[in-house]
Amino acid sequence: MKVVYTAHAEKKLKFSEIRKLKITKKKLESVIQNPIAIDRSEDPVLIAIGKLTEKLSLSVAYRKINKKIRIITFYPAERGRYERKILQRR
Repeated sequence: MKVVYTAHAEKKLKFSEIRKLKITKKKLESVIQNPIAIDRSEDPVLIAIGKLTEKLSLSVAYRKINKKIRIITFYPAERGRYERKILQRR
């Protein structure tokens, strides 16, 4: 599936804090392909959550449009902060 990025996501990838955490397009796409959890509460926007470091997870907000994945934004967070909420809803 083709992956496209919003202008916001492209700009955010250039932030020094993001570069220090080594967040790349490859990492974002990996989280979408192999998430720990997916938050569907904001449908049609999905939020894939994956491991970034031992202490941080990476959340990637995206939409599936036709045969494309459009990455809207992403954010690092303390591990477990969002995963617990999603897994508790099941």
